[in-house]
Amino acid sequence: MYPHERSLVAKLKGKPFALIGVNSDKDKTRLKQRMKQENITWRSFWNGPAGTGGPISRAWGVRGWPTIYVLDHQGIIRYKNVRGSSMDQAIDTLLAKVDGTTGLAGSNTPAAPVSAFREFKDATGRFTIRAKFLEFRKGKAHLEKEDGEILKLTMDQLSLPDQKYIRALLKNRK
Repeated sequence: MYPHERSLVAKLKGKPFALIGVNSDKDKTRLKQRMKQENITWRSFWNGPAGTGGPISRAWGVRGWPTIYVLDHQGIIRYKNVRGSSMDQAIDTLLAKVDGTTGLAGSNTPAAPVSAFREFKDATGRFTIRAKFLEFRKGKAHLEKEDGEILKLTMDQLSLPDQKYIRALLKNRK
């Protein structure tokens, strides 16, 4: 189990990701030695001398070991007991929502960043939509509204500041 976790920590260094463990060994001294032997470099909390019946496992309702929770950037549990490539995909999905990057499932290279939600105006300046820029493909800017609807607009349909914003994003992605 630990080699996968070590690879996650290494691949996601510098990204909004944290791996946190909870250990149920009853002997804290032996636990520290084992963590060093296993090269566990991420934060790991001790569940106390009661082992699997300790306060952390009780608070989280853990009944089996290992139990894996994948939380989003707001601390909400989004996945439970995902392992291997399923865990990688879950992490990719959550990272994309936070900073627009991935780098685990199916690839060792990060995806192009996705912009944050912002106000876009049309070329006349009369209409405003709240959306985020996804990509520029086939001559159109693809914008995602907060409700998930995808708009495909030519650059001349957008205000000049929005055109400049998209060009800057595209330039930074290269």
